[in-house]
Amino acid sequence: MELRYSLAVVTGAGAGLGREIAVALARRGVSVLVADRDLAAARATVDLVAAHRVRGWALECDVAVEADLRALAGRACDLGGADVLVNNAGGWSEGEQYPAAPYDSWKRTLDLNLRAPMLLTQLFLEGLDQRRGPHRVGAVVNVASSAALGTDGYGSPEYAAAKAGLVRFTTALADPVTAERARVTAVVPGWIGLPRAQEQWAALDEDERAGLDPLVPTGDVVRAVVDLVAHGRPGQVVELL
Repeated sequence: MELRYSLAVVTGAGAGLGREIAVALARRGVSVLVADRDLAAARATVDLVAAHRVRGWALECDVAVEADLRALAGRACDLGGADVLVNNAGGWSEGEQYPAAPYDSWKRTLDLNLRAPMLLTQLFLEGLDQRRGPHRVGAVVNVASSAALGTDGYGSPEYAAAKAGLVRFTTALADPVTAERARVTAVVPGWIGLPRAQEQWAALDEDERAGLDPLVPTGDVVRAVVDLVAHGRPGQVVELL
């Protein structure tokens, strides 16, 4: 896929991994619609995007809210239509986890990590159908988690289940009909070495660290996402553990 002059929508791009992905795409000549619950943070990311001489726009968006997702898709349409979608926004339930967590809490986690990427991908595909010829193929990258893998216990079952569903959702969209419209792929990283994770890692004792995999460098995840946008195969899942 030719990245220069394309438009990407990146969710959760006001900080952290999403911001790094948005800036990396900007370096490749991609304009970016930055979606985040924190509008000020989204605008700060837009400033970083604009430093690479491409356009950027900020939109306040809570991806767990359907109306916000539809507004995001509408904004992308107003800008001429998105060529790239990075479903990056995600997270654990706040406070208690399932089964102690109340229904509204763990439902939001499912909405945030699975329903939102599904609906945004659906809206993205509809947008492509409205504006693209048969030879123009879009790209979707879903950011999952190593929580989706394995059969051992996990501290947030609702998060693990949602991310596992996101991986299977990705592979299911390798069907020929969808693949002609967009290459839907996923990256599955372990614990990413963002500043907060580095602080949490430093606070662990040696025994606790011994039972964990090393932090995954943020740059490795960003490069994997950009590579999937440019060259990923339909249904491709890249694990970074």
